[in-house]
Amino acid sequence: GYTNAGFVTAGEIIPVTAKQNWDIYLKEKIFAPLGMGNTLGLSVALPKSVNRTAPHTIADGRLIAIPNVNLDNMAAAMSISSTANDMSKWVLALLNNGKVGNKQVLPAAAIEVTRQPQDIVKSIKHMDGTTNYELYGLGWYLQDYHNHRIVMHDGGIHGYVSSVTLVPEENLGIVILTNTDQNALYEALRWEILDAYFKLPYRNYSDGYLKAYKQYNAEEQANDKKLRDSTLLNPRPALSISYYTGKFTHPLYGSINIERGENNDLQIKFEHHKMFANLKPLGGNRFYAVFSDPLYGKAVFPFTVENGKVTGVRVKVADFIERGAYDFKR
Repeated sequence: GYTNAGFVTAGEIIPVTAKQNWDIYLKEKIFAPLGMGNTLGLSVALPKSVNRTAPHTIADGRLIAIPNVNLDNMAAAMSISSTANDMSKWVLALLNNGKVGNKQVLPAAAIEVTRQPQDIVKSIKHMDGTTNYELYGLGWYLQDYHNHRIVMHDGGIHGYVSSVTLVPEENLGIVILTNTDQNALYEALRWEILDAYFKLPYRNYSDGYLKAYKQYNAEEQANDKKLRDSTLLNPRPALSISYYTGKFTHPLYGSINIERGENNDLQIKFEHHKMFANLKPLGGNRFYAVFSDPLYGKAVFPFTVENGKVTGVRVKVADFIERGAYDFKR
C-alpha cells in the first residue's frame, strides 16, 4: 500500500548506489533531460526562488499565508517543487513511455510496472453514481472510469495540494497545482475535465465538493467548540499538574518536553520542530491540545497513568499531516 516511508527508503538508495546526492541525481538524470529547468529537488531551495507561490492554510475560518517548511529529511516523498510548464514535460514523457523525441530518458518497462495493480484500496463511488474499485500500483492510484483507465495521484504538504492524472490510452494528462492545503479544487477540476474530455454530461463538481467540505467543517467546528467550552469550566486534572511535566520520548520521533504554563495549562516543545502545543485540562488525564502551527490542528492528548505515576502521552496531529498517533513514554 501507499506509504511515504517507502519512497524515503527508495530515495536513500540513490546516494549509496549512484554516489550522488538525491537532488543532483534528479537534476542530471531526469530534470535536465526533460527540460524541467524550473524544478527543484529540495525544499530548502524553494524560499530562495524568485518566482514562487506562497503556501496557505485555513485557521479559525480564515485563509492565511504560512512559512515554507523544510521537508528534506523526507526528500524522496515530498520535497520536489515545480511549475505547470515543467510538470507538463514530465507528464508528456510518461505518456510517451519515457521518451523525449527519440531519446529514452525513462525506461518504458519501469513506467509500465508502476501502473500494475499491487493492492486493492477500496470501492469508489463517483458523484455520477457509478461505482468501481480503486487499486494501487507503485506510486499511482488506478481506477476504471466509464471504461477509461485512470492513473493518478494527489499530494499535499504544508500549504500546498496538487494532483497529476493520466489517461494513457487517450494520451491525456492533467496537472493541477494549488497553494493552499485546504481545498478540493484539485478533485473537482480533475473530474470536470475528465467528463468534458470523455463527452459525459456536465456535472457541477465544485458544488458537490463544497457541500461536503462545509458539512465536514461544521462538524469539526462543533466538536472543537465542545472541547473549548469544557476547558472554560476549569476541570481539575486527576493528578497535580506538575506530574504531567517532564521529558517523554518516542523511538522514531525523538523527544518532547512538557513544561508548566499559566494556571493549570501545559506546553509541549518538540525536539525536531520549532512549533509548540498548549494543553488545557479536560478533566481526568485528558488535555485539549492546540498547536502553534495551525496546520497541525487541535486534538485531545490522553496521558497514561500507572500506580499514580504518569508514564506516557499520546500525541495526535491533524490527519493531513499524519493519520496515526505517537505514544511517547517517560
